[in-house]
Amino acid sequence: MNTNLTLRMGNCNHRNYIPRLVELVRSGQAVPTAIVIEREPLSDAIGGYKQFDKDSRAG
Repeated sequence: MNTNLTLRMGNCNHRNYIPRLVELVRSGQAVPTAIVIEREPLSDAIGGYKQFDKDSRAG
């Protein structure tokens, strides 16, 4: 199972994409709330990251 499978990962060059994405949201061409499935208050950001890490390890 999974023979000849290659996984390559890395960071994206987000600094190139963020200004364009912000402008798309600002202009209303992109609506990020359409894909957001979970919301947490900013005061619980650490808890949100911990939950994401827990969920992503589960599988």
